[in-house]
Amino acid sequence: MRNFTTVSSLLKKPILGLAAIALLAGSCKNNNDADNPPSSAISIVHAAPGTSELTFVINGSKANHARLTYGTALAYGVIQPGSYEFSVTKKDSTRQFAKSTNALKNGTYYSLFVVDVPSKESTLLTEDDLSDPKTDQAKIRFINLSPDAGSLDLNIAGTDTLFVKKADFKKTSAFSTAAPGTEKTFEIRENGKTEVLAKIEKVKIEKGKIYTILAKGLRAKTDSTKLSLQVINNK
Repeated sequence: MRNFTTVSSLLKKPILGLAAIALLAGSCKNNNDADNPPSSAISIVHAAPGTSELTFVINGSKANHARLTYGTALAYGVIQPGSYEFSVTKKDSTRQFAKSTNALKNGTYYSLFVVDVPSKESTLLTEDDLSDPKTDQAKIRFINLSPDAGSLDLNIAGTDTLFVKKADFKKTSAFSTAAPGTEKTFEIRENGKTEVLAKIEKVKIEKGKIYTILAKGLRAKTDSTKLSLQVINNK
């Protein structure tokens, strides 16, 4: 499984990974409603350790063609603003779970994360600020999606100041400015502690780009679902 995932697909670009259920091909950057209907965009991320391949469901209908396995982030797909029921099913099953009802706003990017352990799965919807970073900088946020890791601190190796402090389970930090670099190392620790619980090395952070760093998996495991970091390139 790759720990660096690109999901960037601007609203005016073709839909990648999501089916055409309730989706539009319009752009939010043009206010001519006749030519460009109102639109939002949503990305789907499978971050539920121990849960098998999933199907994403919108208002009762399957909404992804690409496979949605653990650690997968599907690209932003364009969707009409409005209220939707989101849920998932296991592959080749019709039983829906992790249901949530969400109102999507016009011109807004979202990520929907499927999280937690089997039989406790739920979803987390975030609004993604994909406005351009400051000149010659990048933007990074941190999300703690590990059910058993406790409250986490995120640090960039070689720096004295924590990048994010005390991120509880399912908590999302704001996007913060970060300097670009070719071989950055990100580390997580239990809040206030010094032991590194997981790290990801040689991460290339490019100016003008936007990233999400996920803590996912289980501290109690040593297999493919163990606690780890994943970097998603949002834009």
